[in-house]
Amino acid sequence: MPDSSSVRNWRIALLLTFLLVPIANYLPILLDVSQDRFTNGTDTRVDAAGYAFSIWGVIFTGMILFAAFQFRAGAPPAALLRAYRFLVLAGWASIAFVPISLGSNYLWGAFDLLWHLVALLGAYTALREHGRSVGRPAYAWTYFAPSLYLGWISAATVISLTLALQQLGVSFSADTEILIATLLVVILTGLGLYLTSRADGFYGLTVAWALVAIAVKQQDASLILWAASAGATIVAGLALYRLVSARRFFYAFSPG
Repeated sequence: MPDSSSVRNWRIALLLTFLLVPIANYLPILLDVSQDRFTNGTDTRVDAAGYAFSIWGVIFTGMILFAAFQFRAGAPPAALLRAYRFLVLAGWASIAFVPISLGSNYLWGAFDLLWHLVALLGAYTALREHGRSVGRPAYAWTYFAPSLYLGWISAATVISLTLALQQLGVSFSADTEILIATLLVVILTGLGLYLTSRADGFYGLTVAWALVAIAVKQQDASLILWAASAGATIVAGLALYRLVSARRFFYAFSPG
């Protein structure tokens, strides 16, 4: 069992981090500091419609709730404490992205998204290990937030890496760009299906949200439009089927 003082310190670090995350991310908006150089500097064939980024508000709120309720969750085993550490790293990646977003260095953006992704994968693995060991974690409903976070960063990493390749001078013909983007959409769909089938409907629905936004943004490329639309429909359909059929929609809600 982890030392109680260490547990308390990591819980404080987790809560403070995710209180700072939305402050840091929304501060440029409140100060009317433009982030257009990063968001509008170039286009890729996996760009998503702007409305989709509103999911950040749900993720930020969910992570604050997750962190706050951990103070009432009792003494955590090692796996849950490990998740705290990884989530703190992910939170600081979100904070670090703010100054990056004020410029147009897509290589730094890609590095930050990969930092995000690795940290969230570590946290997610630890949370699932914790779920397997205890059956149903305390305040299991708050576990939706790390899953949404990972799902959205999975999609955002694809976009960020594509931007970084453009900055490095990697270019393809228009038709090849569409084919590559379609392949990435298929891969993202596969990830959504895989984790939904492994009892994470929240991850799947987040991926479906991203795929719909890609379809909306890329309507002029019929192959991407149809691939993203089909992927979103299939992933969301599987998630909703598991929800209504009670076939382990979410790993934290039921043991096994």
